[in-house]
Amino acid sequence: MIQKYISLPEELDQKIQERAKHLKQPEEWVITTLLEEGLKKPQQQRWKNAGDALSSLAELGIRGPKDLAKNHDKYLYEDE
Repeated sequence: MIQKYISLPEELDQKIQERAKHLKQPEEWVITTLLEEGLKKPQQQRWKNAGDALSSLAELGIRGPKDLAKNHDKYLYEDE
């Protein structure tokens, strides 16, 4: 077994801890399993249409401001 030292954002570390607790497995096992599963996926995601692309973004769990649809100009031109 080879040891690697990496830095993780606090949010990701928290998610790993929660998953390990839920699965009653060590964090090392959770990380290794997630890496193995991620590496099994194709390198480039190809979408059939824009809906597929948006669905894959939604799966990431990234959230924007609640009023983004209504006030999108505010966020697009915020730095100007």
